[in-house]
Amino acid sequence: MSAERTREPSVAGRSNAGAVAPMARGSGWVCMQGLLSSGGAPRSWTADERSRMCAVRFDSSVPTEPPIDRPAPHPTMSLAFAAPAFLWLLATLPIIVLLHFLRSRTRRVEVSALFLWERAREVAARRRRFTPTWSLLLQLLAATLAALALAQPDLRLEGPPDLVVVIDASASMAAVDPEGARMDRAREAVRDLAADAGRVAVVRAGTEPRLAFGFSDDRSALDAALEAFTPADHSADLDRAVALALDLAGEGDAARARVALIGDDPGLERPDVVRIDVGGSGENIGIVGFDLGIQQAFVAVASNAVGPRSVGVEVRQDGALLASADLLVPSGDQASVTFPIDVGSGVVEARLVGLPAADALSLDDVAYAGQRPLQVVVDTDVESVMRALAAVPGVSTRLTGLARTTPADVRVLTGVDPDAAPSGDLILLPSPPAEPEYVGIATWDRADPLLRFVDLREVVVGLAPDGAGPSLDEPGWRVLASSTDLRPVLRWRDDERGRVLQFLVHPRQTDLVFRPAFPTLMANVLERFRGDARVVLGATGDDGEPITVPGPVDVGGRTVSASLLAPQQTRLPGPGPDDRDVVGPLLPVERPTPLAAWLLALAALALVTEWWLWSRGPGATTRRPRSPRRLPRRA
Repeated sequence: MSAERTREPSVAGRSNAGAVAPMARGSGWVCMQGLLSSGGAPRSWTADERSRMCAVRFDSSVPTEPPIDRPAPHPTMSLAFAAPAFLWLLATLPIIVLLHFLRSRTRRVEVSALFLWERAREVAARRRRFTPTWSLLLQLLAATLAALALAQPDLRLEGPPDLVVVIDASASMAAVDPEGARMDRAREAVRDLAADAGRVAVVRAGTEPRLAFGFSDDRSALDAALEAFTPADHSADLDRAVALALDLAGEGDAARARVALIGDDPGLERPDVVRIDVGGSGENIGIVGFDLGIQQAFVAVASNAVGPRSVGVEVRQDGALLASADLLVPSGDQASVTFPIDVGSGVVEARLVGLPAADALSLDDVAYAGQRPLQVVVDTDVESVMRALAAVPGVSTRLTGLARTTPADVRVLTGVDPDAAPSGDLILLPSPPAEPEYVGIATWDRADPLLRFVDLREVVVGLAPDGAGPSLDEPGWRVLASSTDLRPVLRWRDDERGRVLQFLVHPRQTDLVFRPAFPTLMANVLERFRGDARVVLGATGDDGEPITVPGPVDVGGRTVSASLLAPQQTRLPGPGPDDRDVVGPLLPVERPTPLAAWLLALAALALVTEWWLWSRGPGATTRRPRSPRRLPRRA
């Protein structure tokens, strides 16, 4: 039964720190508290405090009431100076006025008599008044602006803080619980927080954290980004996502944006981050393992249900049913089944059928695996090698004397020096020596994937006479197996020319070919050459976006299969303990805007303007008296 969200109406006179705003549906307590104001920190409330201060308990049986919107906070403005001592420079303004008053403006001219000019100067001195000029006003303005700039003023505008929301993008967030879809509840939480925020940014916490929505105050664009948000990743790197969010939030305490982490398993308390848990109680059954082997397919199914669940498993290829079985999955555990099937190349699908109607997650109900076909050319007919190659599914073998030049995925060459071999993926066999030295294999790298399930105990090999073969420490090579006299028997090289597996023993001069280890070794090598034909959900596709839908996809120019196969996601994190951070209205913050650079620019502009006016005035040039014109002499 779907649950509707109820809201507690606002109470007149209640402070912002005690305001409530529900963040989830269904049963459970969700409280609201100041979200990391510049001087505060979130805390957990006791049961008694929660009963008096928290929002009403969310339950579908509680009637809903329309919410009462809170009025938006009114922005306020203030001005502060980092170095107010420089304001004493404003005392120079009277000095500038005095210099202008005392500045002489006389100029020398020729007159017929001086007594009248002396009398006029005495009268003017008695009646002289100060008259400001544009030059004086501009100089006063420049001095004022320079003094203010040196005082380093900051214009502080108080308003709603910015918000960076980290949303868990792991596949479990796509689950639909009885309380509602987890992602829908996460979207509601973001919208509730954004109602009291300025600009909002969203970080997608998936396998590779990324910025899903940059800082913006456009709520329509935010809603569109939230609707396009698709959780499906194999895992969520919350630590890196939170680190990215904190970088976006900034370093200044006053202007720092607030950071919230929303997910179904937000983890332990993090500094400067508020956690919002949207986990639910949904039950889920899903595929957590799917592998193709030699003539067999392995499927593992896990469940988080409170009791055992029966489910059907089908394996198909190109729509054709290859195998099926009914599987009983224990409570909170997993079960597996192996199908004896012969699968060549291509994509194979494993799907669960007969699932309960309340199955919470659909991403893990299907899984894919596949193999690309390999074309192998061989230059020498060695029966044991040809038999081992033929046993590997999806491999076609061709025997030709032109193996060195024939186009193929893998070449098997005999008696070829590695440095003279063609580039590409190679399996090199030595020419059989006429008088080999038979020794045992002493050590091999059991941890290397090439030697998985390869047991080389008591294997006897015929090597070339001592001194004729390569050394153990030859640069560029990694020794996989060595003999009792410390000579390499099997080694591997991977460089820009290609990958090479080199046998230092010919198959006809060892008993390895009569053991299961030899075809297993050849199968492991060919699988390495074939490459991984599948990726997990959340991996980056060719379009640069994460892969969110199971199935065949094109990555790097080849077709691979994408599946979830994540036991932790299939088991669905449930509701967390009742110790999550309480979330409330975002308290206003002050954003300082430095003005010093602008004031210095204006001061420079005033000085340039004053110089320009002066250069155009009477004092810009000095007029020279005209010399008397000389008349031409008459002849």
